Amino acid sequence: GDAKRWSPLEFAKVAIEFSSIYDIKIFGSKDEANIAEVIEEILVKNNISNFTNLAGQTDISELISHISGLDLFITGDSGPMHIASSFQVPTIAIFGPTQDQHTSQWMNLKSEVVKTNLDCQPCMKRKCPLKHNNCMNFIKAKKVIETVYKIN
Repeated sequence: GDAKRWSPLEFAKVAIEFSSIYDIKIFGSKDEANIAEVIEEILVKNNISNFTNLAGQTDISELISHISGLDLFITGDSGPMHIASSFQVPTIAIFGPTQDQHTSQWMNLKSEVVKTNLDCQPCMKRKCPLKHNNCMNFIKAKKVIETVYKIN
């Protein structure tokens, strides 16, 4: 649901920060292709060219293959997060409305959860019942970047 979706601008800021260290792969479903395009546009405007936008272009086997070879995966609470965990890919998982203690990366020693601690969390809703989505909006790229440096 939309409540679990992090800002494309914030994702792009993180990608820009690490573009000199990593090649960037943008993943997402066909329904998320427009969001991936926003990230892509921001990267292009910032003269970042070492990225591939794979949103809506992979089946599950291809997605698994791509994720298994990553050096770092930054994601929301998602199925691909669990794929990365199964391959022990260093993962930063951004959590908002869901319970990270129950649904975060299982047995991935190279993972961290980034979240806020608001009174309304975890609501477990697909759409923010308070209509502000602050549990995700208050998470900024700076915190994710700091967390990446912490696990590397």
